[in-house]
Amino acid sequence: MTLKIDAARTIGDITAEALTDPKIVMNRKQRRASVKRFQPSGDVQPSNDAHRIDRLFTDAVSHQNSGRLDTAAQLYKQLLSINPNQPLVCNKLACVYTAQGKLKDASKWFARSLTLMPQLLDQYGNILTTLGTVVPCIGVAVTRAERAWPIRLSPKELLKPHDLTAIADDPLLLHLLRALPVREIGHERLFASIRFSILRSAAGVGLDDIDDPNSLLKLCGALAIQCFLNEYVFSITPEESELVENVKSRLIAALETGRKIPLIWVVTVAMYVPLNSLPNAHLLFNKTWPQPVTDVIVQQISEPQKEFALRKTIRSLTKIENDVSKAVKQQYEENPYPRWVYAAAAMPDQPSLGEYLRTQFPCATILPLPIGRDLDVLIAGCGTGKHPIEFTQKWKELRVLAVDLSLASLCCAKRKTPKSMEDKIEYAQADILKLGSIGRTFDVIDSSGVLHHLADPMAGLRELLSLLRPGGLMHLGFYSEAARHDIRLARAFIAEHGYSATAPGIRQARQALLATPLANIARFKDFFSLSECRDLLFHVQENCTSVPAIKSFIVEQRLTFIGFEFETSLANKYRAMFAAAGWSMTNLDRWHEFETKYPDTFSGMYQFWVQKS
Repeated sequence: MTLKIDAARTIGDITAEALTDPKIVMNRKQRRASVKRFQPSGDVQPSNDAHRIDRLFTDAVSHQNSGRLDTAAQLYKQLLSINPNQPLVCNKLACVYTAQGKLKDASKWFARSLTLMPQLLDQYGNILTTLGTVVPCIGVAVTRAERAWPIRLSPKELLKPHDLTAIADDPLLLHLLRALPVREIGHERLFASIRFSILRSAAGVGLDDIDDPNSLLKLCGALAIQCFLNEYVFSITPEESELVENVKSRLIAALETGRKIPLIWVVTVAMYVPLNSLPNAHLLFNKTWPQPVTDVIVQQISEPQKEFALRKTIRSLTKIENDVSKAVKQQYEENPYPRWVYAAAAMPDQPSLGEYLRTQFPCATILPLPIGRDLDVLIAGCGTGKHPIEFTQKWKELRVLAVDLSLASLCCAKRKTPKSMEDKIEYAQADILKLGSIGRTFDVIDSSGVLHHLADPMAGLRELLSLLRPGGLMHLGFYSEAARHDIRLARAFIAEHGYSATAPGIRQARQALLATPLANIARFKDFFSLSECRDLLFHVQENCTSVPAIKSFIVEQRLTFIGFEFETSLANKYRAMFAAAGWSMTNLDRWHEFETKYPDTFSGMYQFWVQKS
């Protein structure tokens, strides 16, 4: 369900919900563990240091709540001098600076908290509220960009009485542009307008002061990184296309002849096409660039090269012969899914999977899992790696086999897997329908958002169940028929108007949908990049299901339903609603009644756990 944002409550605090989530926030024991973990070698803390840390934090919060902001800031900085890697403390310090009107300092520490705990990026609405607070001219610029659209206003028109320098080096803004695709239409239109102005300057070799790496170059580099992340999903006009070809041809010619290349040419071309698509792109490595340009070159040339080189290292476990499997594979070869930069950070004192489930589903009957060894886990449909990495970091004592149809997705996953996890996750190419041939069984199987892309999802589920050991757990995710009504309407609109599943077709379809009553489709974060929008609205194969169908399969296979999985605040809300009605959280008939009354309950997916007897 869509997170409701109370702007008055969340201003200056991007982590209001996330940092109070028991799955995320560090308790006292974890805070002490993290301090010890990051203590410089040779510096032995006294035995009472843990109590001192807790006292410092408690005192800092007390001073902050009482309005003694200078003292609170000093105490938070003292805590960060002990351990700079505390996202909660960074966030608290940022809130203090916001209240003091020290907005640039606040922006720096908000960005730091996001760097330390990337899962906070899921609080995107809160983050945009905060961005508008620490960079006040952003909100006004977004409004102006939306009102003028599809006309692209200049930065002076958007930001007046300011110009681009007012936002060019803001830490929070730069971090967001580099961390994930923009997920809000107004901000998308703002940055599309700014991009066009930079392009016009590049075509005339303007913005002379971009040669100063401490000014506009940071913003231009971050915007180029953003456009690569969203796969150039921003709308583009015929005038833009002509100007892009003009600047691109000049950049190519300069590369071939060895002439000096204006920095603005490199970052501007990278805002519209990936640098690795240029002939002789490797020649960019022959020059020394400022860091913002180097970051763009690494993202758009070096990293794709590394992924291509990894293709020979991925094992193939099964053949891919089924026609639907081939079509789905082809889609994800062309558009690996999902697009991401940062996986959720692991927290100190990871629980076991069994401990997590007992906490998350206190009323469920769960058979004990094996102890004394790592659990063997299969992730069937791992995509570009974010899910298996976060799954492995979330719980201790796991050994994971992650499979997917798409070699391009697997190579992306392998490149992004931290070295510390390389011995815990094995990647391989395989078709779920043929996994029975690999001769392995598992304690846990996860297949979230995958089986509904088979011609017969339940046939795939039966295949996976055959690999699950007795007492084993399965985590599943399926699309809800009730919750995807507007997506079906959007797909019908796309089919009626003949938009193709190509980059131009997806761009055109997005803009057309935004001009119709179906514009609410933009509430899905997948709307904001080409690959994810293709997955959302143009998928070659998709099935939806219902709670009664899930119940029927569970009964047929004699599985135990453990429960639906929600973000903690929603889980608590639903638990209270079910308790008030006298319903059991494991009663699927009641869940069907609930979804009938509230059809957006599972707008993401049905995410649930079952256990094999």
